[in-house]
Amino acid sequence: MVAEAPPIKLSPPPWTCHYTAYVGSFYVSPNSGLPRDLAYDPHEASSDRFTEAGTWKGGLAMIQLLRYTSTPVGPYDELVLLPGNFDVPGHGSHTRITRIYVSQRDTTYNGRKNWNIPKHIARFKYTGDFGAPPFTVQLFPEDPSDDNPFFTASLKPLSFWTPSFPFSSRVTKWVGLPDSFVQPPLPEGEPKNIICGTDDWYKCQGMIYSPKAKLVWMDLKQPGKKPGEARENWWPGIRRWHIGIWLQNAQLDLGEPEVLKI
Repeated sequence: MVAEAPPIKLSPPPWTCHYTAYVGSFYVSPNSGLPRDLAYDPHEASSDRFTEAGTWKGGLAMIQLLRYTSTPVGPYDELVLLPGNFDVPGHGSHTRITRIYVSQRDTTYNGRKNWNIPKHIARFKYTGDFGAPPFTVQLFPEDPSDDNPFFTASLKPLSFWTPSFPFSSRVTKWVGLPDSFVQPPLPEGEPKNIICGTDDWYKCQGMIYSPKAKLVWMDLKQPGKKPGEARENWWPGIRRWHIGIWLQNAQLDLGEPEVLKI
């Protein structure tokens, strides 16, 4: 007899989370077009309701790699893509999480239900120590029989000394970095008790603080699934190497979202 999976742990907002993160940013021109196969997981990519929810405007995009050591649903790893700004009908332009992977099921369900964050489960494989670059991470589909990574990144320290500094979203919002994001409703998937759908638009506010941040190199060269398929960059038109921010002993406070009338 196959043992049944334990029920999902329900955890409504607010959440306080402690973590280490690596954040890379790059500018995307709205004239370049939004590559659907990169911007969305295949499940959300198949939903016009999600992918056509507001016009993509480009701008500041971010890729984030995080390891949560303490959250209301336990520890987990996470990869997040925010590919720039989107028009939100009647509410201006806002950044949006379009693709995100995590390493456990409880945060998948709660992230989708609480904030419309389109989480999916993936397998994270590391070479080296996540908390002390250099290291490499590869992401694989949840299916253990699939050994083809769909994302690879390598983090390396800078070759020259740089000081550490405190990082706070209360300050960085004044220089153009977003401290909130707006998420459209999510399509339901399988299994329904994990890949839940939602009905409302949410504006989410997160406060981030790290007492010690440093600069690192982020290498986004992709090895490819087969010989000859390697790519020198992950996102079309951007360079392979990026300066990233390494947030140590960071804290995220994510409250209840605001429901927007669209």
